[in-house]
Amino acid sequence: MDTELLKTFLEVSRTRHFGRAAEALYLTQSAVSFRIRQLETQLGVSLFTRHRNNIRLTPAGESLLPYAENLMATWQLAKQEVTRSLQHNLLSIGATASLWEAWLGQWLQLLYQQRPTLQVEARIALRHALINQLHERQLDLLITTEAPKMEELTCQLLGNFSLTLFAASSEPEEEERPYIRLEWGADFHTYESRLLVHNPNPIMSTTSAHLARYLLPITQACVFLPSHWAESFPELIAIAEMPPLLRPLYAVWLQNSDQRTLIRQLLKTPVI
Repeated sequence: MDTELLKTFLEVSRTRHFGRAAEALYLTQSAVSFRIRQLETQLGVSLFTRHRNNIRLTPAGESLLPYAENLMATWQLAKQEVTRSLQHNLLSIGATASLWEAWLGQWLQLLYQQRPTLQVEARIALRHALINQLHERQLDLLITTEAPKMEELTCQLLGNFSLTLFAASSEPEEEERPYIRLEWGADFHTYESRLLVHNPNPIMSTTSAHLARYLLPITQACVFLPSHWAESFPELIAIAEMPPLLRPLYAVWLQNSDQRTLIRQLLKTPVI
């Protein structure tokens, strides 16, 4: 369907006059008539009854009118989205919920202070899903604790962060303190299973650091949370016998990404 035909149809239906429609569209009257005939040929119906100074929509034209309006509105939205997608500041960034809550939210604050016109789509998902989106070019930048070993990807170490095993009370009510497993990467699960030999089954697994923190008082459980949260949440009590753990943080993007220049510029602002 040629949208110009629909545009001409809508203008004639609005003005009920081929001459005035031609003026509004910056066309000749014969061009307007030709477009309407083309549309009628495609649809196999007459859209207007033509009498001198009296142009009216036929029943078929009346039926087409709302669809033509919707199609043109959709087309305009599509053109706007395509235009926005070509803007260099539009960037999709993906990470797990815990990383967004602990560090990336503050990082975005800094970025917007430096670049008020920056446009970001912040995505929350598990690492494997985000890697798939990266390969399918649905995602521009992945922030993760594990660097994928794939030649087509560029990985940059952003730094290291510290995790501390926190609880909400000094002593558990039961002999063994329950454990909440928070998503810090598959290799971290392997490490924590060695540390928690006596309590291997978590009472809950989640990707949200804040959700895990909320549940500490009622469950009497412990969970690995960002070490710097001790300053923001004084109710958190570090379990002394478990030393803090250091974890790496990586930025990952396609080597031939259209956004690689912007990504490198943004990564000059420290994440941690």
